[in-house]
Amino acid sequence: MTAVAIHDRFTFPVHAYSTGSSEASLKLQKLYEDSLIRLRKSVTWGYLGDTLDELRETYQECYEDNWDGYGALPVSQATYDEAVRFLNALPSWLPVPGIVPEPSGDIGFEWNYGKNRVLAASVNGTNRITYAGLLGTGNKAHGTEVFDGSIPQALIDHISRICPKSAAG
Repeated sequence: MTAVAIHDRFTFPVHAYSTGSSEASLKLQKLYEDSLIRLRKSVTWGYLGDTLDELRETYQECYEDNWDGYGALPVSQATYDEAVRFLNALPSWLPVPGIVPEPSGDIGFEWNYGKNRVLAASVNGTNRITYAGLLGTGNKAHGTEVFDGSIPQALIDHISRICPKSAAG
């Protein structure tokens, strides 16, 4: 059984993991994810709806071998699903990233605020987030974090550090 509790609009539930594997359970999971996307497209959550649409379009363009004409690996369903969970887990006060398909089959996210203020993170369906960034002149960060459905604090801190104050809420 899967249960969801909503305690306020700024911390919308993103942890909808189910251990069920029946056809009914899988349909309910898909229904939940589709409902979440529609809700995020509403006026209150509109800031993320366009990005989720962009992610879906990116997946549809990149799910086959050689999608770039240079031998790129396909983006898997697991990678796409993890990318949706990543976007849904972003705190609402952070700016949304650009979507970047990667030749390795990963889906990348990019926050770019000019010279020496850029952060790229990627997921590949293995519950890991890999990131690298320039956090101001002479400051670099890179690493890999476990993705358990919540954005790791280190990544939130790095994004907050490079984005303009007006964009970070």
